[in-house]
Amino acid sequence: MYSHFPFVKASSNGTHFLARCILCGDSKKSSRKRRFNLDWNGGNPIYHCFNCGRSGSFIQLYSEVKGLSISQTKKELYTFNSVTDRLIQTLSDRKRKKIIKEIQFEDHSYILQDCVQLNAQYKSLIKKAYQDHLKDFYAERMIPEAEYKVFLAYKGDYNNRFIIPVYDEYNNMVYFQARRMNSSMELKYKNPTLEKGYLIFNRQYFKRNKSIIITEGLIDAQMVENYQGTSVLGAEISDKFLAEILKLTDKDVIVAYDNPFIDKQGLKSLLAFMMGAHKRPASKYAKKVKYFLPPKEFFKCKDINNIKIAGVTNIYDFICENSKSFNRTYTILKIGGKCCEVDQS
Repeated sequence: MYSHFPFVKASSNGTHFLARCILCGDSKKSSRKRRFNLDWNGGNPIYHCFNCGRSGSFIQLYSEVKGLSISQTKKELYTFNSVTDRLIQTLSDRKRKKIIKEIQFEDHSYILQDCVQLNAQYKSLIKKAYQDHLKDFYAERMIPEAEYKVFLAYKGDYNNRFIIPVYDEYNNMVYFQARRMNSSMELKYKNPTLEKGYLIFNRQYFKRNKSIIITEGLIDAQMVENYQGTSVLGAEISDKFLAEILKLTDKDVIVAYDNPFIDKQGLKSLLAFMMGAHKRPASKYAKKVKYFLPPKEFFKCKDINNIKIAGVTNIYDFICENSKSFNRTYTILKIGGKCCEVDQS
């Protein structure tokens, strides 16, 4: 901090720092003003500049100051020497895994300082207005309030976006999806980049005697009871991801893409996964999983969330009852336009 930022002042307990911001140059009128803040934040340092408005985690700050990528920054910050290596080997499996998690995934909880939450008390009229929008979102989407947290950003880089977080088993916010509040916004999602490894939403809750259901979006995964839903986080299902999922259940793994009967992209993604496309080979696990296809009375429902809204009371049982084998699924999809007339039993 002292070697890179000018005019540094630390708090008496050493947990908060003020300095001139080198990211924006700080105040041009006064060379004595310090508008850059760095806070220890209980072990997850965050920064914010009250001149340029930029904020983020310590890893993001370090990478910008040093001119490194996020992955390079993590390697530099978490390079263990031989003494540390020997110490790690003496730790329990749980503590060792926690250290590995800290290296792999950045804590994104700093963005919540720009958000309102569902049940908090606010005096600000602006925050209350945003909270009303958040309450409507919970109600319209039928999100289980007791099980899942969703936030709404009222300022900052994710202003007017619903923040749907992903937590690890240590309750660290390791990823999030930022979904637009209204359709007039250009990007539907504005999500952080996963620099290393992969995430499995709800991993810590899976029951081995239950099937695991893989959906496209986080909201869809939240519709599945008993935390048995997980999400590909908007990306294609990789074999690395599936290999890990298959280890976590003694029952079925069910792929539940957005309704392929009305969603062209959902159909395209599903067929690419099953059969391969554009020089991309089919998944080697394509025949080891099952596939959810909605029955004809739900053909107009775009995704799992819409099916829940349409009145299905138990999504987990509904998906399991309507899951098909590889061959049966391919036969139904191959029929194409006539699929509505096919007996899907």
